[in-house]
Amino acid sequence: MSLSGQEIEKILHEFESNTEGVLGCSIIYAKDALLLAESSQKFERLVIQWLSEKMLSLAKESLQQLMKEFTLMSVTIEEKDHFVYLRPIGDEYYAVIITTKEENRGLLEHNIKRLLQQLTPMMII
Repeated sequence: MSLSGQEIEKILHEFESNTEGVLGCSIIYAKDALLLAESSQKFERLVIQWLSEKMLSLAKESLQQLMKEFTLMSVTIEEKDHFVYLRPIGDEYYAVIITTKEENRGLLEHNIKRLLQQLTPMMII
């Protein structure tokens, strides 16, 4: 089952609205960091696209230098007041979630995991 961009954006908007600490979230296509859906107007689309591409590229290049075979599971950037999470959804997509640090990190991770579990079956081509 695949979803339209509008359906994905609805799910992301509900996640952002119902999850304390989430400032914005987006879904990108992993091959070229093309932004497919977003829920927040707080962040510019091009910035999210650029950030995602750089995060994926740096993580993959770093892992390639360390080991021959790898599976990138996550990238997290921690800033003084925020986290930026990059998490895979299947083989083709990544979720980018920007949060405050005011909420418990374990609870944020749990909520992100639930979002990914909801989206994964719908994003598989």
